Amino acid sequence: MRRILVLAAGSLALYRYRYKIVNIILGQPALRRYFIQLSMRVPFLKELFINRAFH
Repeated sequence: MRRILVLAAGSLALYRYRYKIVNIILGQPALRRYFIQLSMRVPFLKELFINRAFH
């Protein structure tokens, strides 16, 4: 029971502060570069980025 409560509280905290967590993670240049390289491997995202950059 206690484990479920801790898991629920942790999930709620992650959901509530998700944007702050993402901003902290992507604030690191090496991690930001890694996530950009990773996302450019996905064809849909790559097309979306390129279309927005050149229109």
